[in-house]
Amino acid sequence: MSANSMKANLSFVEKMLIFWGFIICSVSCILITMGLWGMIELDLYSFGLSSGIRVLGGCAIIGCLLSAIGYGMGEYFNNESKE
Repeated sequence: MSANSMKANLSFVEKMLIFWGFIICSVSCILITMGLWGMIELDLYSFGLSSGIRVLGGCAIIGCLLSAIGYGMGEYFNNESKE
């Protein structure tokens, strides 16, 4: 596998992690806001013993972590001064 091919694959993975993290976080935040304003019932998203707002908050955190991993990969692999 050539270096350019590997760099292109890493760039694609970084962009996909950032994109999907943003989408998941945005949708979760919109649903939380709609639930707090009374537009939707948050009980629809309850799972087991967790309330709906806790499940949606967890999805928002997962989205933030995916984006952070994507940005972190970009910083790590594009750093010129590796030891």
